[in-house]
Amino acid sequence: MPETELERELRVPPGPASQALEDVLNGIAEQKGGWRGFALHVRLADLHLPDVGYIAIPIALTVHKDAAQPESFNVSFSSVNSPATFPTFQGRVYVKSDGPSQSLLHLDGTYDVPLHVFGRLLDATLIAGVATRTLENFIDDIAAACTATVDQREEEFVRYRFYSLHT
Repeated sequence: MPETELERELRVPPGPASQALEDVLNGIAEQKGGWRGFALHVRLADLHLPDVGYIAIPIALTVHKDAAQPESFNVSFSSVNSPATFPTFQGRVYVKSDGPSQSLLHLDGTYDVPLHVFGRLLDATLIAGVATRTLENFIDDIAAACTATVDQREEEFVRYRFYSLHT
């Protein structure tokens, strides 16, 4: 099974980022609100096709807090439709500090391609890098959601403080 390790910079403090990560992952896992129908995506160009769109595959995500490392979340996902025909992923996601006002979102784990030997051959040749590119898109989406969640909470707090002091 191929391994992957990805990291993205978050311009938010590690504490709020970790809470936002938990909320985002649980939202996707529970298919709540704006996370209903969340899908992994990859551009058609990554499949060596004309770059006129993308393919989106809705996923079923499971998430569990790591008992040994409470800031780490064990995740796994597979396709909602036809899970036997798309890669699956098992790994962990966590936020680590990169200073008092910055943090890093980290994803590591392994993915398994379908169709055994033929699937591995396709992954290594014809569609090389597509699974990795899809995971890069996944961590980009999660990083953007964490940052937006923290920013929104800070705006709401400022608005609350402003109105409570002036009423």
